Amino acid sequence: MRRPVRLALFAGLIVLIVFALSDALGLRESSTSVVGPLGYIEISHGGHNHYVPNDWDGEPEISAFPTSPPPEGMTVGPTGQVVPAE
Repeated sequence: MRRPVRLALFAGLIVLIVFALSDALGLRESSTSVVGPLGYIEISHGGHNHYVPNDWDGEPEISAFPTSPPPEGMTVGPTGQVVPAE
């Protein structure tokens, strides 16, 4: 009886690890991933957050991006402007 329980716990742990890695590596879209489903992600910067596009490569500086999320139907453009979502 112990063996099936151990196998089930091990399988659950593997699923959790795969889920966490796919989220961290941007292999799936989610609000906590490096690829957000809305076209932008939230990045913590000191005591506040900035909203940057999914494909942001560090340029321009993070301070060019908004500190509040764009309104519904909008997203963050490559230079920090709020633009209509496609």
